[in-house]
Amino acid sequence: MESERYISEGNLEKILLGFATPEEKDTLNLYYDLFPELEEERDEVERRIEKAMFKDAVLPPIYVKTNVMRQIALDVQELQRAPQQAKKNFNVTNVAPPPGTMRVHVAWRIILIILLSMISLSLLAAIVFSYMAK
Repeated sequence: MESERYISEGNLEKILLGFATPEEKDTLNLYYDLFPELEEERDEVERRIEKAMFKDAVLPPIYVKTNVMRQIALDVQELQRAPQQAKKNFNVTNVAPPPGTMRVHVAWRIILIILLSMISLSLLAAIVFSYMAK
């Protein structure tokens, strides 16, 4: 049977572990429609993988959970104590230029510097060549 061959080749494990190509994933979706027993086998393979992962898992030290839970409790208490104060802590800064000033983008400044340096170099070259021509 085609579904048994698909299972025995390890295609389900390959797809569930993320090693399959998009074409193989599309083929599996097609096989799910054709063979409903593949879905049961997929669930079983998922349970086996999950059991193996939890069996070999390294748990973090207990103080990590304690510290995280303590910080969450402090944050919740702070929000419950002063919900209005939490909303009032925003500072607004006026970023508009002062009146009577003009703001210019940095690119325009760079273009102006390049243009002025080209003009001054051209004038310098004209002076040098006219002096050399005499």
